[in-house]
Amino acid sequence: MKEKHRWLIFFSILLIAALALSGPYTLYVGLVTLVLAALLLFALKPEFGLYLLVFSLPLINWNFDWNSLSASFVEIIALLLFLGFSLRQLYLFSCGELKRGSLKLPLWQPFLLFALVVITSALSSHYIVSSLWYAVRWLFFFYIVYLAVPYNIIKDGKILRNAIIALLLSGLGVAIIGLISLSYQDWYNEFFRVQPIAIGGIYPIGQNHNLIAEFLVIITFAVLSLKYWVTSARGQRLVDILFLFFLAVTVGTFSRTAWIVLGLEIVVFLALDTLYLKRKHWSSQNIIFALILSAIILVPFVNRMTKLQAENVSSTENRVLLTQIAWRAFAAQPILGHGPGTFVSLVDNNIRFRAKYGDPLDSHGLGQKLIAEVGFLGTATFALFTGLIFWNLYRALKLYKKEAQLLLPLAVAALGGLTYQFFNTSYYKGKLWVPIAIAVAAMGLLQKKYAAKKIKA
Repeated sequence: MKEKHRWLIFFSILLIAALALSGPYTLYVGLVTLVLAALLLFALKPEFGLYLLVFSLPLINWNFDWNSLSASFVEIIALLLFLGFSLRQLYLFSCGELKRGSLKLPLWQPFLLFALVVITSALSSHYIVSSLWYAVRWLFFFYIVYLAVPYNIIKDGKILRNAIIALLLSGLGVAIIGLISLSYQDWYNEFFRVQPIAIGGIYPIGQNHNLIAEFLVIITFAVLSLKYWVTSARGQRLVDILFLFFLAVTVGTFSRTAWIVLGLEIVVFLALDTLYLKRKHWSSQNIIFALILSAIILVPFVNRMTKLQAENVSSTENRVLLTQIAWRAFAAQPILGHGPGTFVSLVDNNIRFRAKYGDPLDSHGLGQKLIAEVGFLGTATFALFTGLIFWNLYRALKLYKKEAQLLLPLAVAALGGLTYQFFNTSYYKGKLWVPIAIAVAAMGLLQKKYAAKKIKA
């Protein structure tokens, strides 16, 4: 009998005994047992935890509260995966099976610079304890749990492919939710758009249409990477259909940012695709035909978007005011900012914002967030960290042109996700950083592949 089967039998017996003896505490015992089961599964098979994490990325508003702590479903899965993965590494270390250099922290040097600035900024803040907690809760969490752990779990092409498939399935779920929302809207008297819906009395992916759009701009291009494994003509057509489906649903959100990001992604993808894959089908005639067809299709969408923006002055003014607040905060504390997590308090102290919009909001843009909270040094080191990610991806495209069909869509998807966060609020969430981790992991696998070829040669 295999070791994993013995563990399964043992845990099943333990579960039955615990539930039988729990009495009025059945719910709590069941929850604890479920957590322990997840930890055991993620320790034995961390890739299963990765797939669940990837699939759960949009569930940022399915929250669980305990006293003053609150965490979304995806954050709980991420934490359990981190703990299970850590237990696995400790076990391997204790058995002497943990190979030297097997654990890697991608781009840890530039992130360490950013982390040092963040800590210094927090210590110089008026709210030292809350700023330090914010740094741990969001900034260090995204790097360790959403970037480093997935990067180390993706050890081979099979895990990479399955992670991308999980991303695709998650995107399908979000797109279907958005399409279902159209059946509840008044198409004649109100402006309709693809947007989230409530399930069981909650909005698991949030209530704003941007929360659909910011995820689908990633999925739309990430799905094209599956062509690396799909070789049949039918399979490639299916991938193309999925790409067009996600593209159409994203356009249907009528998100200004989504349209801008999609335009950027298309331009970058076509430019790099022509440069590195040297596609022969991008003739001038095909390009002109595609532009004319796109213009015809987009005319009704553009008309609707124009109408929406004419009625959407308040949203634009809100963002302008938040930018002004961020700039004034930067001018007051230009080097280290006011401390991580202080943006809401800065908005709360702005009488004009409170009078016009009510309760304070967090920054609607990564740039606003960084300059106000961590100043010039924090912004510069974060730019260095993210810039090196995409510089390395670009270099990898130049080096591994034969695998550009895999790496290019993932890199463009990651770039689109990050670009979107210069206009939205998910800058430290897994729905941004796990796709980046997948792209970086793909690059790492290609580096190992070519290094092994050099050794054999």
